[in-house]
Amino acid sequence: MLHERALPPSGGGPTHFMDMRAAWALLDAVWQREIRDLDVAYAYNNEGVFAGRAAASGPSDALECVTHPLVRTHPVAGTRALFMDLDRATHIEGLAAEKGRDILQALQDFAEAHAPKAQHDWQDADVLIWDNASVQHKAEGNFPLGEPRRFWRHLIAGPAPE
Repeated sequence: MLHERALPPSGGGPTHFMDMRAAWALLDAVWQREIRDLDVAYAYNNEGVFAGRAAASGPSDALECVTHPLVRTHPVAGTRALFMDLDRATHIEGLAAEKGRDILQALQDFAEAHAPKAQHDWQDADVLIWDNASVQHKAEGNFPLGEPRRFWRHLIAGPAPE
């Protein structure tokens, strides 16, 4: 959940959402078989391994690298969804780094071309809730560096992705 507390004077741009359950369901059976058991490695600073996605750096660089399944089964609904974040992904475990990155980029491109999407244009004090197990989100971030943009982020603990 995000609760808007301060928006940049320029507005800050929308946050985009994409249905990753639909992205999974729209993949053909061959793709599904090839990727369903893969794990993706993540680092806070992935050193910009995906073109057009700026690397993050700072105190959070000290966070441990983690792995998550590329295809996640929803802990309540039991549905499958693509589960990835190219802003933090570094590679797919067990594959050559470039091959894994090519797969991740192809899946992201596929989802962006085919999965249902929505966007939210923020207004003062808005509160948004979504299910991170099946929805990918990304802030557009089209505002000048240094303008205030503050949100309260609330998370509900759940099981590790499976």
